[in-house]
Amino acid sequence: MSSDAPEVLLSVTMLRPDEKLLLQALRAEGVAVRTTLLEDLAGVLAGRSAPPGLALIRNLSHREAMGVAQRLEFTGVTTLNRAATIEICNDKGLQALLFARHGIPHPVSLHAYGYDQVREAVAELGHPAVLKPVSGSWGRGVTKLSDEACVEAWVGGRESADAAGKLFPVLVQQYIDKPGHDLRVVVVGRTPVVAIERVSDDWRTNTHLGARVRRVEIGDEIEKRCAQVVDALGEGFYGVDLVEDRTTGELMVLEVNANPEFARSSAQHGVNVAGHLAAHVAETYGRTGDRTAA
Repeated sequence: MSSDAPEVLLSVTMLRPDEKLLLQALRAEGVAVRTTLLEDLAGVLAGRSAPPGLALIRNLSHREAMGVAQRLEFTGVTTLNRAATIEICNDKGLQALLFARHGIPHPVSLHAYGYDQVREAVAELGHPAVLKPVSGSWGRGVTKLSDEACVEAWVGGRESADAAGKLFPVLVQQYIDKPGHDLRVVVVGRTPVVAIERVSDDWRTNTHLGARVRRVEIGDEIEKRCAQVVDALGEGFYGVDLVEDRTTGELMVLEVNANPEFARSSAQHGVNVAGHLAAHVAETYGRTGDRTAA
């Protein structure tokens, strides 16, 4: 990166191990970078300092990340990821619609805007079905509905907490019989840089729920699915979750995360994800600083 290249802004809620690794990697690439907390954003938006050439959005909550990206984009700053991409990745329902439109293999997913529609969707898909909040992470609120009793238990519990139905829509999704694991693939720009199996005895394979990780080769099918995702969303920094249907052998895209964590898994699989991202920033944005967001 040239010495006169615009500064890179690292927008954070707090400096986690992930962002500390990213700061080190960016500086190792010669990138001029500074961190910005949410309360510092007002000064940036007011133009009290030179506009950054790029803002890396690493805020913890989806809502905060999208708001920061939107405001920076309105001032002409390129953001990674883009606000529109963060919005889609924040909403599993939007992702399901996007995947369907682009022909990306994905579990059949139905929106439900009320309790009766949940019952109807489960009846259409059959038992078991999976119910998900459209927004959320780490497996929170994801429920396996194995039979009608499970459906009624979910409805009864939700009605007692949300009688007015303000927490709709939810997504009712086809249950995929996976072989004890799913895949998380980290994509930088257009390139998948590492794929890991998340192995668990539980039907949910989130690492926050105790899943074990194991690095696997990035084969042609993984490459193909990641390329489809990037074609639909644009270049970015993603955690792409893939699942294999044990019945058919088909590899499906389950969802895409626009703010993937990598510090803990990198320590296990040995791939320097922060280094890959820093190199991408230096190569793609460092020379001119005026590239529009991909």
